[in-house]
Amino acid sequence: MEKTPTTKSQNVTFLTKNALWAKFDLSKTLQPSKIKEVKYDKISYTEYFFSGRDVGGERVRIYGIYATPIEQKSYHAILYLPDVTESPDFDMIIEYAKMGYAVLAVDLCGKSPNSKYCTTYPQSIAYANYYTRGRRMDYVDDDAHNTCWYEWVAVGRYAISFLQSQQNVKNIGVIGARYGANVAWQLSAIDDRIKCSVMMFGAGWHAYKNHFKYDESGKELVLDEERRRFIAAIEAHAYAQDAKCPILYLSSTNNEDFDFDRSFDTMLRVPKETDCFFNYATGYNEYLDNYCKKDVDLFLKKYLSGKDVYFPKRPNVEVDQDGRYFNVKVYPDRENDVLECKVFLNEGVVDPALRNWTPCELVGDDGFDFEYVLSGATSKVFVFATVRYKSGVTVASKLICKKATLTHSKRSGVIYSSKDGLEGITFYDKNSKRESYFVGTEQFIQLVKGAGDIYGAYSECGLISYKLGEPSCHIDRNSIISMDVFTNEFCVLKLTLLQKSENGAIEFCFSTDLKANSAWKSLSVGVDAFKTEDGRSLKDYDGIYALRIEGEGKYAVNNILLI
Repeated sequence: MEKTPTTKSQNVTFLTKNALWAKFDLSKTLQPSKIKEVKYDKISYTEYFFSGRDVGGERVRIYGIYATPIEQKSYHAILYLPDVTESPDFDMIIEYAKMGYAVLAVDLCGKSPNSKYCTTYPQSIAYANYYTRGRRMDYVDDDAHNTCWYEWVAVGRYAISFLQSQQNVKNIGVIGARYGANVAWQLSAIDDRIKCSVMMFGAGWHAYKNHFKYDESGKELVLDEERRRFIAAIEAHAYAQDAKCPILYLSSTNNEDFDFDRSFDTMLRVPKETDCFFNYATGYNEYLDNYCKKDVDLFLKKYLSGKDVYFPKRPNVEVDQDGRYFNVKVYPDRENDVLECKVFLNEGVVDPALRNWTPCELVGDDGFDFEYVLSGATSKVFVFATVRYKSGVTVASKLICKKATLTHSKRSGVIYSSKDGLEGITFYDKNSKRESYFVGTEQFIQLVKGAGDIYGAYSECGLISYKLGEPSCHIDRNSIISMDVFTNEFCVLKLTLLQKSENGAIEFCFSTDLKANSAWKSLSVGVDAFKTEDGRSLKDYDGIYALRIEGEGKYAVNNILLI
């Protein structure tokens, strides 16, 4: 039995996760009240209020949308936990209701500027409302009971009770998105009524934000008593070691809020006897690709519905250096069932959100040997593999950080060429208006035909390349950004150099008007032409990590060079 270290001074209490939830009361009646019901396309959508935990004689009133398949007599159910910053997502509800699941999406956010209905928290815990949270989301100033997270997980526990109370519900699974995923991690460890759990993006390590795992700059993270209280009772990775149900974790490689590198540490904490799988959308930030979506579908079929679906073990990866060459060997589970294997490598960028992931070249005949030619004078490389199976399941290897022996390397000025498809460039998905977390690559970025049947890259929400952050690219005051541009309509093209600073990204921009043309146009811009919104020029060239391209109009770009 786990010991619970508790020290009190000026009403400050240190609690472990076990102590935090030891006396939680789930016995209160739900007192459900139906707001309205709408039936559409063989699905019934019902909005409810039901009661959550008792707070000094007042009950939390939980708002949820409950979708059920009309033509089924019984069904397995999914508790959907959206990000704590937003209301329940109808697209995610519809997605799984159409697959035959009952879906309950609950509101964790509470009162917000745009909410018609929301979860109501008593005044004494008004900090559980995301928009009036104060310090209670990010800090444990006194006792972990007095935090947003305690209230949000409590909502999740009573939501499970609501699903249990429905006569037609069989097994219950959980899907959590972004910070809702951190709630799902806690539920997976403390609530044995859950059959399986899918976590998207959130994996803990909130207290370590902006302290990167492989940063050797000497900047140390100081964990004072408050940070230790937060980690012990709140952080998702502290709960992973007690996960009781099968886990599927999905994220994107370049998300700015959820640390790609440290997410692997969370996965490795899950007990060996608990089935745990993970996959990553390479080059994505805010979204997940359709391979991740397929993983969720098959995971739910296996662990929620009990279907015969095989989930392979994660592949092992070996990396060796031979001069300028890195050789990568992938060892997948069930080789004969593998449909495709890919290996991605980045040269030494310690901030995972800013990495350009380059596909390694396949060599040999077995489909599992890869090669990469080092281009910059880097001291380390980052490598991981993804393996897609004939069944539709895709699994990722864990990340490998391999020290590189410095050798002769050449400066590369190529940022992007359409001869490499879409390698070296990705989409700026922060500008997207799409609702679902799952999107196909073609929805964001495409190769479009320009003059002379020559293709270029285009994205409706903007393009971004992280190549500038790699050691092989070096910007100075004489540097020039050159590219070929094609448009058959008037277009305002905006180029932005992004520079990292302690206060976030600094944007240095250049805009130009492009007239419709029947040929590709060469565009060359010196770095001295890039300026901030208030007119400042680029003086310090360290920390430039990306080039962003946006257009008011449709365009195609090709042969982007740093000269």
